[in-house]
Amino acid sequence: MKRSSPFKTLSLLSISLSCLAGSALAADYSPYPKAGVYDASDSGFERLLTVKPDGKFTLEVAEKGKPGNLRSGAGEGKLSDAPGGWNFSEGRCNMTLKRAAGGMQLHVEACASSWGDVPFDGKYKYQGEEVAAAPAKPIPAAAPMPVAKTTVPATPAAPAPTVAVTQAAPPPTANGLPSRKEIDEKWQAISVNRIGNKDILFVAKPIENKSSTPNPIEQFSKAVFVIDTSTQYREMSATEKAKSPLQLVEITLPETGPKEGLDFLTDCIYGKSDKVIVINKTGGSKLKRMSAWMLDNNLKAVEIKQVSKVNCKSPFY
Repeated sequence: MKRSSPFKTLSLLSISLSCLAGSALAADYSPYPKAGVYDASDSGFERLLTVKPDGKFTLEVAEKGKPGNLRSGAGEGKLSDAPGGWNFSEGRCNMTLKRAAGGMQLHVEACASSWGDVPFDGKYKYQGEEVAAAPAKPIPAAAPMPVAKTTVPATPAAPAPTVAVTQAAPPPTANGLPSRKEIDEKWQAISVNRIGNKDILFVAKPIENKSSTPNPIEQFSKAVFVIDTSTQYREMSATEKAKSPLQLVEITLPETGPKEGLDFLTDCIYGKSDKVIVINKTGGSKLKRMSAWMLDNNLKAVEIKQVSKVNCKSPFY
C-alpha cells in the first residue's frame, strides 16, 4: 500500500487555509475609508469630515472666534480608491486622503472657489461610527418641549395663514424643532440677550421672494424667541449645529398686505424690562407701531398691550 507523503499533506492543508483566508479578506475589503466622523479641529478652526459606507463624504470647516466676519466652508462628493488612500476630483478641485495612524491626512487643492477659502488640510482623527445618528440624539430639555405658541388673548380668530405656510415643510429634526444650523442660515437674527443661565436669540423667518424683481419691503412668516445654552452657533461643531435648540417661543406677527412689511426695533424699554421687541408695519409713508413683545423671568412670551408706552432708543421715536 502506497502511503502519501506528510509534506504533501501539509502543503495541501496550507493551500486550503490560504484560500479561506483570502476569501475572508475579500469579503471584508472596502474601497472606501471606515465610515464615521473624523475631526481635525484646532485653536483656529473646527474641521469635521463625515464618511458614509458608500464613500460619500461631507467636509465642513468653520472659523472660531467672536460672531462677526468669521470664515466657513463646506464640500461634498464621493471618494475613489487610490494608491495609499483615496481621492476626490471635480473640475479643478482635488482632495486626497492618505492613511495615517488613527485617521487620515487630508489635502485640498484649488477648491476655494467652490468650497470656500478656509484651511481644510489637516490630520483627521477617527471619532466614531456616527454619520447620521448625531442629529437624532435627543436633547434632555428639548424632547418634552413643543414649540410654545403664544396667541393674543383678545383675538379669537384662527392663526394667521403665514404661520400655516411655514409649518407645511417637514421638520428637520426628530423633535420637530429647526436645527441650530437652519436658524443660523435661514432666519434673520434681530437681537441677542441673556436671562438667567440661558441665551435668548430673537429671530424672524423671511418670506422668500420668488419674483425676479427685488422687493425693498422685508416680509416675514414667523418670529420666535430661541432659548438655548448658547446661541453662538457659528462657533459650534457641525454635530452641535445639527441639533435643535432647547426651546422656541413663538409670537404672533401682525397681518400684512402684499405691499406691506415688518420692521423690528430692539433696545426698547417697558417698566423694568429693557429687552422689549417692538414690531412696526412698513410700506406706507411712515412706520406704524403694531405690537410689542418680551420674555418674562419664566421664559414665557408676554405681549405688551400699551404699545405706545414702550420707549425705544431708535431716533424714529
